[in-house]
Amino acid sequence: MTTERAVRVTPSNVRGSRNPQAGGGPSTLLGMTEEMTLPQRLAAIIALLLALASPAAAGQIGIVMLHGLGGVPLGEANEAGRTIGGDLIPALRKAGYLVATPELCISHRRAYDRTFDGCFADVDAAVASLKSRGATTIFVGGQSSGALLALGYATAHPDLAGVIACAPAHDAARVGRLPEIAPALADARTAVAAGRGDVVRGEPDVNTGPKGRYDFSVRATPAIYVSWFDPEGPAVLDSILARVTVPILWLAGTRDPTQPASAPDALPSNPYTRFVTIDSDHLSTPDIGTPAILTWLLTVTAQN
Repeated sequence: MTTERAVRVTPSNVRGSRNPQAGGGPSTLLGMTEEMTLPQRLAAIIALLLALASPAAAGQIGIVMLHGLGGVPLGEANEAGRTIGGDLIPALRKAGYLVATPELCISHRRAYDRTFDGCFADVDAAVASLKSRGATTIFVGGQSSGALLALGYATAHPDLAGVIACAPAHDAARVGRLPEIAPALADARTAVAAGRGDVVRGEPDVNTGPKGRYDFSVRATPAIYVSWFDPEGPAVLDSILARVTVPILWLAGTRDPTQPASAPDALPSNPYTRFVTIDSDHLSTPDIGTPAILTWLLTVTAQN
């Protein structure tokens, strides 16, 4: 089995190149012109991929897409009017896939009301809804903390067809050791040991927004807080990756400080696993990565 370690999708290679002897490059084949903007070029690529997708086959494929920390369901506008997944979710549905975008235990309204593993119940409900609509093949994906959850969910569900990990973040091995977090985590462990693990209280957290990383406070019980932040707990990325057996599409933005520049060593080997870098920041990765996601889905499902 092999893993594609460094496929780069950027404005330059989205544009394509011309080869007179071949009758034109990718831009020509997609009906692009040099005057088209990057969003127009991405739209042209998506249109071609949608034309290649088989609605009849896709109608039996369900995809659960999970939002990030403090977010709302992907494809919906948040309080600031920003929509993450505003291009991706409609494109998946237009391609004929059955799509579920649940609200999670880490949403703006709920964060954090369940442990890391406890949050799988939200995914279970979404999977059940897709199966009730006729889905026989299930992919799970997400953005940021939602991508981490999707990967964690795959460790408990090896029957999944694959995982779409858009800018996976909130690796407890790193976040739990931050100076803003470590003292509160130690205090939460003490509270759990003293039998006070179920008392809701304020705790510090960090997140990544349009302007980079920022600090904020959340309400959580010590037990739930420890499950999400413990560097030896269930939300450690390398530990999760070591137990994933299904194909993974990892999308990493070149302008995203949470993402590695190349595939992590822990990324498991699989003939359909891909690590793809794209010209995006943390929040725009699902939408700018839409062409890569559609292409990967076609590749994986064609083999099954």
